[in-house]
Amino acid sequence: MNQSPTKILFPILDDHLKTLKQRWFAEAHENVGHDVFVNTADEWFKSTKLNNVIGWEKFKEKDVIIGCTQFIENICLKHSWNIQVLPYDYAYYSVMGKQSTSPGELKEGIPLIVSLPNWKYGDIYPSWDIILKECENKNIDIHIDCAWITCSRDIHLDLTHPNIKSIGMSMSKYNLTWNRVGLRWSKQKTMDSITLFNAQRKYNESLTACGFFMMNNIERDYGWNTYKTKHYEICEKFSLTPSKLLHVAHDKNGDVVGIGNLLTS
Repeated sequence: MNQSPTKILFPILDDHLKTLKQRWFAEAHENVGHDVFVNTADEWFKSTKLNNVIGWEKFKEKDVIIGCTQFIENICLKHSWNIQVLPYDYAYYSVMGKQSTSPGELKEGIPLIVSLPNWKYGDIYPSWDIILKECENKNIDIHIDCAWITCSRDIHLDLTHPNIKSIGMSMSKYNLTWNRVGLRWSKQKTMDSITLFNAQRKYNESLTACGFFMMNNIERDYGWNTYKTKHYEICEKFSLTPSKLLHVAHDKNGDVVGIGNLLTS
């Protein structure tokens, strides 16, 4: 194992999480009803004591997603990839040939997908209030990818803005990339692939059964509650600036480095 910071942002993988994965494959598990999983996941994601997310009451529609990538792909396909993303967002967009648009240059009426918190900044996107105002003035719907929020602290996110239409969260940052599962919250019910996916229960039942098992065995703020002290010790040792994202820090040049490998070593 590399004993120094890395350019790769490794997720948290410790003995507790390894044991849960082994138990999942070794033990017998019953299927979990759709509503049971959705209610459990809704409560689990919202139960953080380390972040402040307000405005949930406006998002009544809840759907199972196979991680935030399905949440993103659903929006992209629905709009035939006529979407906008900001600089330093999920690399998936550039791999698929989508270039970023800078704040102040957003195009009117074209949906924006944004990662909050953002891996590059380790926080909410800079000048978020200004971006919200631009979206309001240009009639731009906002869809928030919250994949990183499960490993974050001190994130303040207000969902009450009228242009924010949906949010996606998943458990993948707790070493669940092998069985991605999460929820999408929407202000209004819309007809799209995720809606049909849920209405017809098209997802594999092991997806929700595994998510249910993990949520009942991993506290929502497990990462920071377990490794907060070590995060700061590692940053001090390697002269790094701490981040609000557990396995991310910044070097003296402000560049992102991964410390996930060091947290659990």
